[in-house]
Amino acid sequence: MLNGEFLNNSAATLAKQVREQAGEDSAAFVTQVQRRTLQREPTPTEVTRGTKLIRDFRESFQLSPDDAQTYYCLMTLNLNEFVYLD
Repeated sequence: MLNGEFLNNSAATLAKQVREQAGEDSAAFVTQVQRRTLQREPTPTEVTRGTKLIRDFRESFQLSPDDAQTYYCLMTLNLNEFVYLD
């Protein structure tokens, strides 16, 4: 599941949908992704860490903004909080 075709396609779809709502604002993007996947408000620390991760993806791996956001969505879809029911 972690790197399968289904999850990669799901991450790309999620990123595209959220990007249409959030625009260029990385904090709004992270907030919307976490709201959708985790069904709760992210903490300020989670938003800060998420925006830093997207920035690091872009700088360290020379990814486009869209690809960096897609990888962020993929990471979010692989969180234990998303995968396992409580």
